[in-house]
Amino acid sequence: MKNSVRDIDDDIDFSEKAFNKRFHRISEEELPEPVRKRREAARRKLKNRVTIYLDADIVSRFKETAEKEKIGYQTLINDALRGLVDAGSREMEKQSLKDDLLKDKKFLRKLKTALTA
Repeated sequence: MKNSVRDIDDDIDFSEKAFNKRFHRISEEELPEPVRKRREAARRKLKNRVTIYLDADIVSRFKETAEKEKIGYQTLINDALRGLVDAGSREMEKQSLKDDLLKDKKFLRKLKTALTA
């Protein structure tokens, strides 16, 4: 039986070289602006909607600051929380490094030699 699906598939070149020859791959810069924005949003971590109760004076201060800086107060709250989380993470990394160095006998010997010299 000639012209079966199998015969037709055998005639098609599915290699990457053949694909590249038939289709033009466009770079990220060549994409239309809306597509780039959607891709960027997808790459970033999505935000979660939460309900949280904060003291009224705290919210007022963030709103006042946000108005002066012409940005959203929720963005300011997010940035403040991110700063705290990042600082805590850096502190944990430092502590871990200190612990590792204190367990490293070779390092401690070199330190002792450097300090006594």
